Amino acid sequence: MRRSLQCAAALAVVGALAIPGIASATNGYFLIGFGAKSRSMGGVGIAYGQDGLAAAANPAAMIMVPGTLRVDMGGEFFVPRRAVIHDSALMPVNERSGANLFLIPNMGGIVKLDPDLAMGFAMIGAGLGTRYDQSVPGKPNCHNGLSSGSNRFFNFNCLGSPTVGVSLMQMQMLPSVAYRFWHNQTIGVSAVLAVQQFKAFGLQAFQALGFSATSKNVTNEGNDWAYGAGARVGWLGQFFNKRLTLGANWSSRVYMTKFNKYKNLFADHGGFDIPENYGIGMSYKVTPDLVVAIDVQRIKWSSVASIGNPGPNPANPNDFFPPGIGKMGLPNGLGFGWQDRTAYKLGVAYRLSEKYTVRAGYDYMKSPIPNNQVLFNMLAPATVEKHLTLGASYRPSRNVEWSVNYMHAFRKTIRGPTAFGPQGGAAVIGSNAAISMVQNSFGVSFGYHF
Repeated sequence: MRRSLQCAAALAVVGALAIPGIASATNGYFLIGFGAKSRSMGGVGIAYGQDGLAAAANPAAMIMVPGTLRVDMGGEFFVPRRAVIHDSALMPVNERSGANLFLIPNMGGIVKLDPDLAMGFAMIGAGLGTRYDQSVPGKPNCHNGLSSGSNRFFNFNCLGSPTVGVSLMQMQMLPSVAYRFWHNQTIGVSAVLAVQQFKAFGLQAFQALGFSATSKNVTNEGNDWAYGAGARVGWLGQFFNKRLTLGANWSSRVYMTKFNKYKNLFADHGGFDIPENYGIGMSYKVTPDLVVAIDVQRIKWSSVASIGNPGPNPANPNDFFPPGIGKMGLPNGLGFGWQDRTAYKLGVAYRLSEKYTVRAGYDYMKSPIPNNQVLFNMLAPATVEKHLTLGASYRPSRNVEWSVNYMHAFRKTIRGPTAFGPQGGAAVIGSNAAISMVQNSFGVSFGYHF
């Protein structure tokens, strides 16, 4: 027992010292799964704990992970390619985003204090980032108010910076405990400790365009930080000699402090909470070597005003604000217009031998962006919907395991109208803008257990 407690303390210290990187994610701005094993199976994990990051999908699933101690750490090289087209007399653009390579770390650990009690942690990340050129060709001084009379992207009347974009990083630390209380029924609980970093640049024209009541605390304020907390609760049940496993997980809204440097950009005076989400899962051992798993997850994007409130009204160019929506920064201020969505995940794992296991999976979630919300989502084009995943593990010894995963998210383009059409003040008939994304990622993970 004493040795187990020492191991748990060591894991917590290492987790606290890990340095997160910026992620650009897939199901909205959430990753489809956490760790190489889950991601290679379409992100499943609610009813199939495989490694030290099991608590990221369901804290109760830690009880499934073999061994007395397991630690996993790794990284994901993520390449999301984004593009924007806007046929507009005021803000024309045809541009691809820079900043296309991200390194996403992952880490987790589990200690079994006895066969029915497990403690652990997982560190999970999410976020998005874009960087576009909005300089005006042939007019090198058309930026930061040095000139006037030209427009491109959000560089209205030469008020913007030469580049425009946003960067959001979220990291959650999940200290967790799981207890098997009766006949293979397990409950798990996680505290959620979260930190966010955000910056925006190139949006100086938002005040001139009438989106914001003030030009202060909207853009080009550097990095800002927010901190918050929430909770997770999970259940796991195993049946038919543990061949069938069912699971459920609920993650509360994570209440964050405000982004004060950007209090007039985000609704609710800089509020940007992490939305509530919940799901159910099933895994089934078809044979001792073949496992099939399914997860269904619901994400409540609309519950956070800065994410769910609609953006400028494309139906009426003379009034940017939809009914009941005010200027940016207000509690009812303009947002990204994301809608609640459900993610469906399917994964298969097959053990070839004691040393080798192969995996494959598929994840689908309809984009949270409706086609009448294209304008603001040029800054965060979370359009992809279909993800195909592959992966494998290699165990060179009883205690060491290496895992790899690959994900391809198929290109998805969303077209729709904006408040700034090609005919000046005339309302757009059909669509005049499009946002697009395609993703590839490759991950490697190292696991140690005994």
